[in-house]
Amino acid sequence: MKPQKVLMCKPEYFEVNYSGNEFMKGNIDNVDKAKALSQWNGLKEIYASLGYEVVLIEPVKDLVDMVFTANQSLPFLDASGKKKVILSKMKNEQRKGEVTYFKDFYLKRDYEVIELPDEIRYFESMGDCVIDYNRNILFGGFGFRTDEKTYDTIANYTDFKILKLKLINPVLYHLDTCFSILNSKTAVIQQSAFSDEGLNSIKEYFENIIYADEKENLDYFVCNCHCPDGRNVIVQRGSAKFAEDITKTGLNLIDVETGEFMKSGGSVFCMKIMIY
Repeated sequence: MKPQKVLMCKPEYFEVNYSGNEFMKGNIDNVDKAKALSQWNGLKEIYASLGYEVVLIEPVKDLVDMVFTANQSLPFLDASGKKKVILSKMKNEQRKGEVTYFKDFYLKRDYEVIELPDEIRYFESMGDCVIDYNRNILFGGFGFRTDEKTYDTIANYTDFKILKLKLINPVLYHLDTCFSILNSKTAVIQQSAFSDEGLNSIKEYFENIIYADEKENLDYFVCNCHCPDGRNVIVQRGSAKFAEDITKTGLNLIDVETGEFMKSGGSVFCMKIMIY
């Protein structure tokens, strides 16, 4: 069952104060916090306007990246409909402390919390897990921020069909930077993120594939778009080719401004997680 709530975190303490990916390197201490809050509110209002309940987790001082709520947890329903969540293991030291607060959040909402075994070093959840809820398929990226063997553990706890995708472009370090599901027929991808084997696997599962222009993806994070309902595609404002491609599909494009968050390597998909 597709989740119908959106979990977000107010960017009260958001800033770029370390270099954890290629996008952050030139943006240390370069965040306009007032603008970031306005942009976050704009995205929050869009989800509300589409009929989704927006749930908030309290921000924590010094955890500057908590606003990117896609990364700390993987919530799901088991076969009996019970709410469960697998907690992440963040790769960057600056983000490891976030997970405890998400654990507490889920415990208060009657989720069963699952922690990964010691042999798994890294797992950044829905930064690397992109799910087609209609077909119950989890597309799992690995290579930079998630260990491949994580998916063996996920398979033991969930009934998702899992398709593993090796990421080969270090700039596109999460699956959600290079792959987005619009609906069960249509996906958006950045080809340079995948091997030929990975590209062929993706093609097997989607009738229509939108190939993002590489520069446009880096400039506007088009592959970090989010289509929560199979009809409305929320994406950073400014793309030309991607906007045209979406129009051709008959889907509705909703553009937003997330430029302050892009300085840290994240946009729409990174700034929320769908929960039960």
